[in-house]
Amino acid sequence: MLSKLQPRRLIQVYRVMRATRVSRVSSLRYARPISVCNLHYFNKRFSSESYLIKTNDYTEEKLQRLEDLYEICQRDRGYNYDAFESSAYNYFKELNRRGKYRVVKRLYETYHLEQSHTPFTEKVDEQYRYALENITALNNAAMSAAMDDASYKNKSSSQKTYMIVDFIFNILSVGVILYVGLIFLGSLDFKSPDEMAKFEIKMADDIDTRLDDVKGIEEIKDEIRNLIKMIKDPFKYTEKGAKVHKGVLLFGDPGVGKTLLARAIAGESGVNFIFCTGSTFDEMFVGVGAKRVRQLFQTAREKSPCIIFIDEIDSLLSKSRRFAKEHSSNRSTLNQILAEMDGFNESENIIVIGATNHEGDLDPAAVRPGRFDKKIHVPKPDLDGRKDILKLYLEKVNITDDIEVEKLGKMTPGFSGADLENLVNTAIADAVHKDKTHADMKDFEEAKDRIIMGIERKNLHIGNRIRLNTAIREAGRALTCYYTEGSQKLYKATIVNRGASTGATFTLPDESDMIALSKEKLLAHIDICLGGMAAEEIIFKEFSPDNMNAISTEGGKHLARATNLAKSGVREYGMFGEEGSSFISSSKDDTSDEFTQMVDLKVKEILDESHERVHNLLKTKTKEIELLAKNLFWYDYLTEEEIKKILKGEKLDKYHIREWEDEEEYLFHFSASDENSDPSLSKPATI
Repeated sequence: MLSKLQPRRLIQVYRVMRATRVSRVSSLRYARPISVCNLHYFNKRFSSESYLIKTNDYTEEKLQRLEDLYEICQRDRGYNYDAFESSAYNYFKELNRRGKYRVVKRLYETYHLEQSHTPFTEKVDEQYRYALENITALNNAAMSAAMDDASYKNKSSSQKTYMIVDFIFNILSVGVILYVGLIFLGSLDFKSPDEMAKFEIKMADDIDTRLDDVKGIEEIKDEIRNLIKMIKDPFKYTEKGAKVHKGVLLFGDPGVGKTLLARAIAGESGVNFIFCTGSTFDEMFVGVGAKRVRQLFQTAREKSPCIIFIDEIDSLLSKSRRFAKEHSSNRSTLNQILAEMDGFNESENIIVIGATNHEGDLDPAAVRPGRFDKKIHVPKPDLDGRKDILKLYLEKVNITDDIEVEKLGKMTPGFSGADLENLVNTAIADAVHKDKTHADMKDFEEAKDRIIMGIERKNLHIGNRIRLNTAIREAGRALTCYYTEGSQKLYKATIVNRGASTGATFTLPDESDMIALSKEKLLAHIDICLGGMAAEEIIFKEFSPDNMNAISTEGGKHLARATNLAKSGVREYGMFGEEGSSFISSSKDDTSDEFTQMVDLKVKEILDESHERVHNLLKTKTKEIELLAKNLFWYDYLTEEEIKKILKGEKLDKYHIREWEDEEEYLFHFSASDENSDPSLSKPATI
């Protein structure tokens, strides 16, 4: 019987059956119980774990026996699945031990062992996972070996390239370092102290500027002459017990002649002159500023008697340097110049003259008596001063006989000496551009307009409709200025675009306006600002009430200016407060919300009253608005004299810049029956 066969013999029988491809189920039906019994016997006798542990047989014969047993169990797993799982576990374990991981993977996946549920399932799965891990490790190792092999092959070919690139990079790095070092060394001044300090030194004989060359400051010349006397003969003052001034501070607006005045003082005194600026002492290196201060005063002692003139001294003696960090170069520079000025002796005959546009920014400790004993304000020239300055510069250029210095002086209130020099230079340059040999009055007027109004843009394509709207606004402002009491003198109205504005009306302030404004003039300024908006409202309402939405936004800028003037009158000047109230504050941060609300209400009241005044004025001047608007549209510019002629009904001896365009759709019709209209323009002009 098969049950009595030895395991080896039973395996041989199975091999014969497998070789002859005889199905156990079909040919050995009678042997099925015996076969199952023998499988159970194999499971106990041969494929037990204890048997595998006891035998140390790792030969191919053992592997073959396990394989045969696995196949027998696989064929009969329907009768005893546990025996099949047990044999699979032993077989897989032996295969993994021999490194045949792919066989384990193939058999496991072929017979779908992941779907089984026996006591050996977990062990079989464990062998399967072990095989997968080893397969993955082998694949990674193979890939790494392939990459290493490829890297090794490429290493020899790329090694030379890498060495060459590395060598070139090192050479370039050294070159860049050397280049930067040379630039740094080149920026340093390896010069003598005088050259390094960047001071302009003029000997007494080389200074040809005199006090008569300084125009427009006649009021302070007496003070300057006394200073010159002290510099010329200090012993005369010291023997009487007076101290010679160590420093003089000249302050005022830019361009008023502070530098020229300092040169004139040196020229009149007959002493040497050292010129420098406050920025001369500012450097990136710590200690350079203080060193240059020492060099400056050492040079002054060598050139004594002399004047040290420091222009823009606020950059050297500003309050910000006082509050700088303790060890900063700015603070050390400030301390050094203060120490030098404190160390003066009367016998050294050295005086420091400083000039600044920002006297309030100076450190009080730096400009106290004993350092800067005298402070002189250099004002802008008045009318007589402007006339003197203009005569001085006009003598140097070619001008026609129609130039009126008086008129030029009145045309330029608030101009400094530098502004007047620029005016003359611009006028003569424009004349040369036009191939003229002499500059006439028109050249000077155009030069002034360019300076105060900006460069005109005549070729700007804005359309005649917008241009006529601008003419209406500027006509309203010009008429408001012309008829309002206390307003500044009307100078010119234009619809030519200059800068960001499409038009402008300019006035000339009085000499007193440069000092202070009265309440009457402040209100007149506000009225003029609102004149353009009021003119648009009146004209559109009368001629084209259906087009009230055509009122433009150009009046917004003037409304903002009027608002600012009203706020200044309330907050800063106290012109519109109740009884006993005056200055509140120019800053909202200094007042409560209640005060701010009161100011806003008062400002609105001022603007409403101003708008009502202007509206009532221009409502009776619709004919004048029409005349001025048409002429501004035709000519672009109208001076005060031309505006007066138009209001009198006189014709202007000028050619039209542009004509009415029939195809252009304007907002309303201007009548052409007035005397000032050109006969060729007798058709109604739709605006």
